[in-house]
Amino acid sequence: MRCRFGIFFAVVILLSLQGFSQGRIKVMSYNLLNFNNYTSYCTTQNNSHQSKAGYLATIVANQQPDILCCCEVGKNPNLSSTIYYILGNSLNVNGVRRWSAASASGNEYLNNALFYDNTKLKLVAQTKVDTDIREINIYKLKHLYSNDTLKVAIVHLKAGTGYESQRGTEIQQLVNYLTAQGNSDNYIVCGDFNVYRASEPAFQYLVNPSYLPIAFYDPLNQMGEWNNNWNFSEYHTQSTHSGNNDCFSGGGMDDRFDFILMSSSIINGTKGITYCQDSYWAVGQDGNRFNGSINSPTNNTLPSNVIDALYNMSDHLPVVAELDFGNVGYASENTDASFQSIVQNPVNDELVVRLRTEKPREVAVNVYSSLGRFVLSYSVQVADDEVVVRDVSDLPNGVYIVSIKSEGVSVSHRVVKVE
Repeated sequence: MRCRFGIFFAVVILLSLQGFSQGRIKVMSYNLLNFNNYTSYCTTQNNSHQSKAGYLATIVANQQPDILCCCEVGKNPNLSSTIYYILGNSLNVNGVRRWSAASASGNEYLNNALFYDNTKLKLVAQTKVDTDIREINIYKLKHLYSNDTLKVAIVHLKAGTGYESQRGTEIQQLVNYLTAQGNSDNYIVCGDFNVYRASEPAFQYLVNPSYLPIAFYDPLNQMGEWNNNWNFSEYHTQSTHSGNNDCFSGGGMDDRFDFILMSSSIINGTKGITYCQDSYWAVGQDGNRFNGSINSPTNNTLPSNVIDALYNMSDHLPVVAELDFGNVGYASENTDASFQSIVQNPVNDELVVRLRTEKPREVAVNVYSSLGRFVLSYSVQVADDEVVVRDVSDLPNGVYIVSIKSEGVSVSHRVVKVE
């Protein structure tokens, strides 16, 4: 996967437009599978934390994340000692000294943890949302060069079929917290959701909340019945094993459990942080793993030692996404909390606009060239959530301004048309 901002920046520079990237940050979310947590089925023989530390080091060295969000961090003998063990044996190794960790927080045998590059980021706050299952951890990170702030919520929801209601209750607690905060910040929610389909309450509470400003978006926009569905094989994150060794779940790659969801401000780039298009990836996933292992048939997405590390480290794949810090966004900020617009960028042959509103309204969409020449106009009646697609294959490549107006709404998106 490769970020497609290169063309965007080249065109922007040539046209003397503002909005240059001042720093790119790579986020990795990873379920570490009972790291330093031993049970009757996950033992020192089949899930040794010493061996896992080496596998994690290999994966991190290959992917070079700047933020590492972890689930299933054990407390043997306590959570702090496990966090320090990961720092000293997986991250700050081979001359690397850039990693720090958030303070330990958690009382369950499986906990969340956050690690970050201290040469690029500073942890300025952390809190938690308590649920009946396990706590949801929230961290506020400040970028040292642009001063933009990112809030990271790590979730590890109740696993298994039949627990959809419990997962929904966990996320409802997070939604209540965000609503009370009036969330207008740059936010990501990441971790192991354990959801089998997009229609589950836990997922819907995030992507279709009753309070629109806290809505989150899947950068891949791949909604549906993920479980055991070949159509989503490119996005499945679990299980890396087709067989079962008691500790690792088997069955092969057939579930999309792991996510990095983003607030609209990041998707649109209205508050200094912008999602880097096409950077989202389940690491090692090539779409050829359906109901099979990550290492069989031969996986050529990464060096063989990294594929082996992914196989031996966890029954989940890590998920990565890149964010650009430093006011590189496409959109002016909308002040109407009851309305959101998302414009897919870059644009190929189709202009895809998603419009969301808490009340029915007519929305006018006007497209202008970078020099202000009018090129396209249409209007649409929006009652709730509408995706509008227009053919723009006849437009030449370049930068365009998509102006969206409605009652009390005026927002502009800068997009790039590419082949």
